[in-house]
Amino acid sequence: MTDLVWHSSFSSLTGYSGSSRALVLALEARGLAVRPLYLFDSDDREAALFGSPHPHIAALQRERPLRLDVPQVVYGRGDLFAKNSGRYRVGFTMLEVDRLPEAWVHQANLMDEVWAPTAWGATMFRESGVTRPVYRVPLGVDLDTFQPGPQRVRLADRTIFLSVFEWGTRKGWDLLLRAYRSAFQPSDAVLLLLKIDCRDPALNPLCALRAALPRPAPPVGLIYNRPLSPMQMAELYQGADCFVLPSRGEGWCMPALEAMACGTPALVTNWSGPTDFVCEASGYPLDTCGLVAAPADEPLYAGARWAEPDHDHLVELLRHIHHNRDEARAKGILAAEDARRWSWDTAAAVIAERLGSLF
Repeated sequence: MTDLVWHSSFSSLTGYSGSSRALVLALEARGLAVRPLYLFDSDDREAALFGSPHPHIAALQRERPLRLDVPQVVYGRGDLFAKNSGRYRVGFTMLEVDRLPEAWVHQANLMDEVWAPTAWGATMFRESGVTRPVYRVPLGVDLDTFQPGPQRVRLADRTIFLSVFEWGTRKGWDLLLRAYRSAFQPSDAVLLLLKIDCRDPALNPLCALRAALPRPAPPVGLIYNRPLSPMQMAELYQGADCFVLPSRGEGWCMPALEAMACGTPALVTNWSGPTDFVCEASGYPLDTCGLVAAPADEPLYAGARWAEPDHDHLVELLRHIHHNRDEARAKGILAAEDARRWSWDTAAAVIAERLGSLF
């Protein structure tokens, strides 16, 4: 028996793929019969492109029949919703600016209902013109992997700021480096550790970083285009005093939540997706100077805006954390407690309840 078709990706190195895997497994654990279906081609084509999926996902694809008389969730970009062929059609997506593209709105309005992972996103969908029912269905974090670890021994005298992101203007790396250089001297006991992934061979992040941090500059460490296992990522988060990402917009911001689950407070822009789980009590919300036009050369952002993080406030927060590490540790304890509300099982429970109310 198949209760649900989950139409998405499962093996690529994307946020959609990782969260899709976690949601399917959590739904299965709750007793729902889910048929994973690759969104962009046949199931075996995804395996050929990206390697074998999680063995349980592969088993479900082999053993479960593909049925069209059950609900189907298309979890991916909003311009892919029209691929939904289920009895009851759900579109599940996110975006990091203040409005959806017209094509996304049009396809969202072909669905029976639409899901967004945050309250901010659900409101933005409605304000963009989505007239179908919109529900908040959160994502989650792997609490078995991402959890507080032992106190750091190496570099214990330094304040370590960690930033994890895929290279791009949206992530605010330029704002971060400018503020870090303004906040500290080369001799200060600090370290900014950047874990950067760049999938565009035409870009050269190393040259851009060098230009943004002319010598003399406070110390910066770099992990570049190096895949780390979830356990290695957890150790990275556990070793930092604060996670920092002055992003201009986020649909969710998984690295911030993973850091929180590891007991590391998050300094993130107080706008868009992270406002669902980052607060003053357990983190460092970063002020904005309002909204500005997003780049016109990005088709998904045409006519949309994103946030302009406040440079002076970022400098102030970086210095404050450096001089108040005990406070940061105390906030990290609360952040780990907050993160426990965002398990994948909790997310699956919301989906199960939503679907259960329909049939």
